[in-house]
Amino acid sequence: MADQGGQDDAVERAAREATTWFVRLNNPLATDADRRAFRAWLDADPLHGAAFAEADELWQDLAAPAQRLRADAGRRVASRRRVGRLAAAAAVAAMLTAGALWRDAGLIDRAFADYAAPPGQRRDISLADGTTVTLDGDSALDVAFAPSAREVTVVRGRAWFEVARDPDRPFTAHADAIAARAVGTAFAVDGMAQAVIVDHGVVEVSGAGRTVTLGPAREVALGADGALGAPQDVSLETALAWKRGLIVLDAAPLGAVADELARRAPGRVVIPDPSLRALRLSGVFRTDDPDAVLEAMRTALGLKTLAIPGLAVIVYR
Repeated sequence: MADQGGQDDAVERAAREATTWFVRLNNPLATDADRRAFRAWLDADPLHGAAFAEADELWQDLAAPAQRLRADAGRRVASRRRVGRLAAAAAVAAMLTAGALWRDAGLIDRAFADYAAPPGQRRDISLADGTTVTLDGDSALDVAFAPSAREVTVVRGRAWFEVARDPDRPFTAHADAIAARAVGTAFAVDGMAQAVIVDHGVVEVSGAGRTVTLGPAREVALGADGALGAPQDVSLETALAWKRGLIVLDAAPLGAVADELARRAPGRVVIPDPSLRALRLSGVFRTDDPDAVLEAMRTALGLKTLAIPGLAVIVYR
């Protein structure tokens, strides 16, 4: 007997991906490569074609009122009440679409990546060369292997790599303006922080025209000026705590804490007051209990929180 829960998850995932494809293909800047990738997505699973047909039907239904409005305006036969209802429906549809993207800023990146992990979930991956990868929540990875090189790109979030040794095919992980090159080692790349942390082995890190060599328990990052900073010693227990399901905060500014919580659950933590974002918080928390971090903000820092279910948590004094 089929696993109904697994089937439901597959259908829901196909529906999300179909909506993303619809938006991408209707972009005037869509390329032939986009269309080829879409065809490959369609061919990959029978659920994809059905999901895209439903997405197309839904958006056509939403578009039809706008088309009728234009025609009726030309003939001046639409009633004001009808116009109001249709305008309200269009506004609600637009707000729902914008709201989904605001609530989950990584939705598009994850939908188009080769591998992805949604907020609140870590994912372990085995690549074709034997390299193992752990993706943190709200992370996405693209892979491009060739006979002479292995290239991956951390599109979003962060990833830890245990690289399979292959001297003839160097392994390079990219994240925006930073790149880490290894043969056989373990290291983490944080796309948001533009940082590389070496677990064991040796990694060459390049960025802004400079290259440094890192050994175990060392970290390097791009600075605010865009230049590659000096390597620093780092506590692997703290820096890679996310791999063990922990959030370790050592006098972390609340702005960074809010970014960390975004990896842990859908929705955003909003701190409108810049002075509050500079406050610092310490503690050890489980990644599957982000509410404990919010409770620490309330008890340790005297802050208040307002939850907007399914959308955001606002932190204020």
